[in-house]
Amino acid sequence: MVSMGSRVRIRDDDGEAEFTIVSREDADIAEERISAESPLGRALLGRRPGDEVRFRAPGGVLAVTVVGIE
Repeated sequence: MVSMGSRVRIRDDDGEAEFTIVSREDADIAEERISAESPLGRALLGRRPGDEVRFRAPGGVLAVTVVGIE
């Protein structure tokens, strides 16, 4: 299950990406760390591999699938 500190691999129509869920103070997209308070971070918390996650981003509602969690 995704929680703070989890390394999460997600997939969308553009391919796959991997992020670590961190606090707002430690977030750095260039270092692949996203805040648990961001729209994607909030949507991922508590999810499991195979879950489809929808979240609101500046460009509208987006959907990703959780591929893996470390």
